[in-house]
Amino acid sequence: MSTKATDPSVGDRGLGPLIQIASQVLVPAGALTAVLYHFGYVREKELLAYFGVDLGSVGLSTTDYVLSSAGPLFSLLATMVVIGVAAIIAHHLLAYLLSRANHLWRQITWVALSAISLVLLAAGAVGMHCSWEALALVWLAVSAFGLRCSSNALIFPVMLGSGALLLEYATENARTYKVVPEQLSTGLDAARTLRRALVISLALIAAFWATDIKAKQSGFDAAYAIESALPFLPQAIVYSRDRLYISGHGVDMEKLSDSDAFIFRYKGLRLLKHAGGRWFLLPTKWRHDNGAAVILLPDSRNDIRVELAP
Repeated sequence: MSTKATDPSVGDRGLGPLIQIASQVLVPAGALTAVLYHFGYVREKELLAYFGVDLGSVGLSTTDYVLSSAGPLFSLLATMVVIGVAAIIAHHLLAYLLSRANHLWRQITWVALSAISLVLLAAGAVGMHCSWEALALVWLAVSAFGLRCSSNALIFPVMLGSGALLLEYATENARTYKVVPEQLSTGLDAARTLRRALVISLALIAAFWATDIKAKQSGFDAAYAIESALPFLPQAIVYSRDRLYISGHGVDMEKLSDSDAFIFRYKGLRLLKHAGGRWFLLPTKWRHDNGAAVILLPDSRNDIRVELAP
């Protein structure tokens, strides 16, 4: 005969602490702003590094970093929301089944959840260093899905964060359904504050790790897209009184004989970025491997003018 929980809210005890942990990690504006800033900083650094530009020379503000992260980070946040909805559905289904299961099946479920969470934690921790030799079993489990040992693989921070949350979930279910000895349950109660602090720390580490990986990939993809679409980007036409010696694949200089203000005109340039009071321009035929340089021009000098055209 199955043993049912006496408390009608017993099914929510396993999920309630996780929601509390998630709110403590994600809701504070400071934590969310820090994630957005970190994403924008890493993304812009990766994007500009592709063109040989040091991020420190650009002079972007905190607002610039946060705004540059909003679009690319949306897909990651949307994926997390979908996973959260799926986790809630799975929780209620599991709570329904456990409320009608006997003590043995509850113990088996707890052991299975604990084992899965520990494997995820181990895989996430090992993924930081790619030392698969230390855990051959984890290597076999991961390689079965065709994954490679790479610190840039998004799967590893996901494993680390989900493993920590799942372990806390399994612990709360063990207390809820009394599938562990009384002494162990008392010990879990005593260590609840420390345990949740560690879970929050691991969740934050996983969030920043995943953000870093996603930001680097987003920056590289954006840089590659700019390189591929250079001929179709807005034109930058440079006028100057003195010769600027701008060179590069596709750059043309024309001397204006009928102009009193500006004598030289440069075409064949495309706008990469305008920040920190400077124009960052690329030759139309710039390629990552052809040795062409990025042209930096100030926008505050009267003897230089930059015009943009479609």
